[in-house]
Amino acid sequence: MKLSAVSDCQLSVNEAKSIVITIIKHYSGLSLAEILSGKKIEPEAETKIIEALNKVAQNIPIQYVLGETEFYGRKFYVNENVLIPRCETEELVDLVINENRSGEVNILDIGTGSGCIAISLDCELPGAKVYAVDISAKALKVASQNSNYNKAGVVFAEYDILGNAEFPHTQAPTFEIIVSNPPYVRMSEKQYMHANVLDHEPHIALFVEDSSPLIYYEACLRFAGNRLADKGKIYVEINEFLGAETLTLFRNYGYEAVLIKDMAGKDRIIKAIKP
Repeated sequence: MKLSAVSDCQLSVNEAKSIVITIIKHYSGLSLAEILSGKKIEPEAETKIIEALNKVAQNIPIQYVLGETEFYGRKFYVNENVLIPRCETEELVDLVINENRSGEVNILDIGTGSGCIAISLDCELPGAKVYAVDISAKALKVASQNSNYNKAGVVFAEYDILGNAEFPHTQAPTFEIIVSNPPYVRMSEKQYMHANVLDHEPHIALFVEDSSPLIYYEACLRFAGNRLADKGKIYVEINEFLGAETLTLFRNYGYEAVLIKDMAGKDRIIKAIKP
């Protein structure tokens, strides 16, 4: 979820301690018990720890500082070309997995970014063939690295869902499942977002104009007209403030659609079935 970072508050003492310990563990190779016991840290590691702490103090997200994060139990490399995966997106992935454990299906992830959604689905659903697209070649480079690291078989391609270019995955004429976490934060919502998000995460993957906040969902639905199999499913993460409007859009296209709340009780996911 992109709005999970919406906050004007500073880190709590516990959050700050957690970040410090994470950085020390990452560069020193020591366990928490060893750190708390005061075990000596090698000078080279100490230098890296200090550099990392200075970067975090400058509002650079710890995930970018370390170059990695965890998503759905797996390690993913991240840099400033991709969004940092959020726990709300794990809920989206978990829903897709739990509802589609059996059968051979083609799955398409639109706007894959780091590849966290596509790779998780590929690893968890052995009967699935997973494809993924993104407008950013730099993001796709990160996604491919993550796919290789996690021994996934996702097929990636560069593609702009808003454009008119020919769809690159010609080997998969139709899909049984389309999943997406597209840009959905309105420009007017920037004022509520923390500096570490605004200054470092890719805006192309975050923001939409206030005049057309559902543009990516409309594009997804148009694409699904020819590419989603009958009775196929669409799962998308949404802006928590636009749940009713997004649900109406899917229903206007004739889909049987439901709005699903996340663990925080916010409108977060739409699941839709093609008629």
